[in-house]
Amino acid sequence: MTDTDSPSTDRAFEDDQTRAAADDRWLTEEPILDAALPAEVARLLGRLLGADPVETLGAWVAQVRHHTGGGSISINDLCHTDVDSPHRGEFDGETYGFRCFYDAVVLAALADEPVDIRTESPGGLTIEATAAGTDDLRVAPPDAVFSFGIDEAVEPPEDGIPSATDVFTAVCPYVKAFPDATAYEAWAETTEAATAAIPLDEATVIAAALVEPSDRDPTEPNHNA
Repeated sequence: MTDTDSPSTDRAFEDDQTRAAADDRWLTEEPILDAALPAEVARLLGRLLGADPVETLGAWVAQVRHHTGGGSISINDLCHTDVDSPHRGEFDGETYGFRCFYDAVVLAALADEPVDIRTESPGGLTIEATAAGTDDLRVAPPDAVFSFGIDEAVEPPEDGIPSATDVFTAVCPYVKAFPDATAYEAWAETTEAATAAIPLDEATVIAAALVEPSDRDPTEPNHNA
């Protein structure tokens, strides 16, 4: 057996592959919408859509807008739940509870005044932020990140067109906030999803791309979406 065939060499190669995969999960390019998604995330998103791999965050946003009719959304279009939810947004004395923390970020893109955001990581730690529109986001802890991912078991849509439920079921459970990179990495290694991580202070940039300016009252549902 040569050195290159030794068990220790095999383990070293596997360790290198694991580190490379972990590095590939981090989306830090600027602008963030041009960030290339990890190959497995791209492939599975394409599978969900019945299409080719979705290569970037911007391409994913474009697909979401396409499948929701391209129109802007309203506060009432978000995934609301009880106000005691661990994922909350508050502005103008009103508290909104959401199924997913990212809805609170989108709320900040829709509101005309700062929104206080509170969420909990999968480990139960609290992450807070104050977002003023899409340009000003103050995060605590400052090293917080959030994940974007898709279920590894996702199936193509039967009729070639994914429903909103298909997308929510496959993607939303894997959009979570974490206090730091270490917490995300620990979760990513155990979850049955292909995921990527993004600095939390980039969250409003993506939210801005998901909504568009509108003269409508943002508390009124968008029946064209």
